Amino acid sequence: MPSKALLLVHGMGNHTAPTADARGSFGRQVIDTCNLALKRYPKHQGKGIEDYVDIVEFNYNKWFDEVRARMKEKADSVHKRLSGIAGHYNVTFPIDLVGELASLESKFGNNTFFYTHWLDVIFYSTILGAKVRVDAGREVARLVAKYGAGNVHVMAHSLGSAVMHDTLSLLYRPETDLEDEIPDLSITNHKLASVWMVANVSRLLNAATKLSDPLRSVVKPGDDGCAIVFNSVRHELDPFTWVSRFSPKNNGKWVSEYAYDAYYLDIVNSLVTNGDTHDITQYLEDPNVSEALFSQIFKLKASNTDLEKAREQYRKKSIQGAYALLETEFKDLKIRGFESWQDFFSAGKGLSGAIKLIKEQLP
Repeated sequence: MPSKALLLVHGMGNHTAPTADARGSFGRQVIDTCNLALKRYPKHQGKGIEDYVDIVEFNYNKWFDEVRARMKEKADSVHKRLSGIAGHYNVTFPIDLVGELASLESKFGNNTFFYTHWLDVIFYSTILGAKVRVDAGREVARLVAKYGAGNVHVMAHSLGSAVMHDTLSLLYRPETDLEDEIPDLSITNHKLASVWMVANVSRLLNAATKLSDPLRSVVKPGDDGCAIVFNSVRHELDPFTWVSRFSPKNNGKWVSEYAYDAYYLDIVNSLVTNGDTHDITQYLEDPNVSEALFSQIFKLKASNTDLEKAREQYRKKSIQGAYALLETEFKDLKIRGFESWQDFFSAGKGLSGAIKLIKEQLP
C-alpha cells in the first residue's frame, strides 16, 4: 500500500465526481495519461502510478453543477435564480452580482462555455468560493494527518490552481482565525512534499477574490513556504496563462535565491499535440513534465537515453503546423487583463472560438 498521496484538483468545466466504485473524470484523465508516460520507460514497465501513490480527487464540480442547472432555468429572473442558489448554500451574494450576471447572460447566454466554464470562475470568485475552500482545506488537513508531513503532494489545474492557492494560503497562515472553519497547519510541522500548479491562474483570480497575492503568500517552496518543492507548468500558447502570469523572478523577493534554484521548477511546454493547449492531458504527456513528476513523487528516474527516446516520441506526436496556426489565431486575442467580467468573458469567448476553429482545421 502506498505511503504517500497525490491530491488532484480539477479546473473549470464539467468534471464527474469520483464514487466508491469509479474514478472521477479528472482523476481518470490524469491517471491514464501518467500510465501511458510510464510505459515509455523500460524500468517502469508493468507499473501504474497507483502502485506508487494513493490518488485522491477533490471535486467541487458537484456544487457548480447545481448552480449551472439553476442558471439555465431562464424562465425565472436572474435575481430569483441567484436567491435560490444563495438560499440553498446558505450564503449571500454581492448586490451588484445580479445586474452583472443579467448583463453577461444577455451577451453570452447562448454560448455553451458560459454555463460550463465561465460561470465556474464567477461563482468561485463570489458566493461559492468560501465553501470550496473550507472543504478543500479539510481534505488537505485530513491527508496530512493520515500520511504525515512530507508525504502529501498536490496537483491543481486551471481554476483549481486558484482554488488550491487560496486554500493553502488560509491553511498555513501564521495567525489563527477562531471564527472560520479552515483548519490550521504549520509550515514547520505539516509541510507538503510538492505543489504542482498546471496552467496557473491564481494571480488572475486574485484580482477578483483579493484573498492573497500568490507572489507574497505562503504558497511557495523552502523554509518559509508550505511545500518543499513548488512546480509551475504552462504552455506557451495557453492564453489563460497570459494574464497576470505567475512568473516570480529570482531576486530574493519571492523566495531566497537558494530556494528558487533548488526547490522551484518552472516548466514551459511548446509542442502542440491537440488544439486545446489548456488541456491537462497535453500538459502531462510532455516528458519534461512527466519525468519531473515521477522523479519527485515516485523517486523514479529515467536514464538519459530513455528520456531522450521519450522526448523524440513526443515530438513525433506534434501536429505539423499547429503551433503557427495557434499563434496566428491567438495573436489578436486581447487578453491582457480585465476591468470587468464582461472583458474577461469577451476574451474567453474569443479563446473558445479559436480553439474550436483550430480543432476543425487540424488533421
